[in-house]
Amino acid sequence: MKIRHILPVVLIVSLFLTGCGTSEISSFDRDTVELEKDQSLTYTIVTDFGESYYDVDELTQMAGEEADETGLGVRVQSAEVTDGVIRFTYEMDSASDYEAFMDTSCYLGTIASAFDDNYRLKVTVNSTKDGSQIILSDVSRTDYDIFIWNEVIAVCCSGRIMYYSTNLELTDDYNVVPLTDSTGPYYVVYK
Repeated sequence: MKIRHILPVVLIVSLFLTGCGTSEISSFDRDTVELEKDQSLTYTIVTDFGESYYDVDELTQMAGEEADETGLGVRVQSAEVTDGVIRFTYEMDSASDYEAFMDTSCYLGTIASAFDDNYRLKVTVNSTKDGSQIILSDVSRTDYDIFIWNEVIAVCCSGRIMYYSTNLELTDDYNVVPLTDSTGPYYVVYK
């Protein structure tokens, strides 16, 4: 994953930060994108956090200032340290804000809009309904939402997953993670 902005700050500052108190322990154990119903995203970075001289509030303030400077629809939502691990969360207004801030590519829309945007979708996907495999372009429900991405990150969907690419593992009805040693692009379809 290419992160131009805060990850270098998190990694550098993590050498100096202590595990100050947190409001709540997050369940995320890896970098995760949560897809919201309004097409916004929440991105959580999970990384080891070493000894420090600063606190999480200072890191959050620095990251917030950096996000503001980009002019994108990106805001720092929270930062917490638990047992030497930091979970740093951003809210992003859209997939295009995510792409620009993270210096990556992704797609979030419906299957129909993906076709309109010239995605061929000639990829094999697993069906959660019956475990069969089909070609994504053959899915009859083009009103289902689709997310396409390249980074090795977990994805949490706002609706029940219907199809997912063969390089992903379904962890429950709403979550997928890339298979070990897999590469993108990754595809998940949900309703």
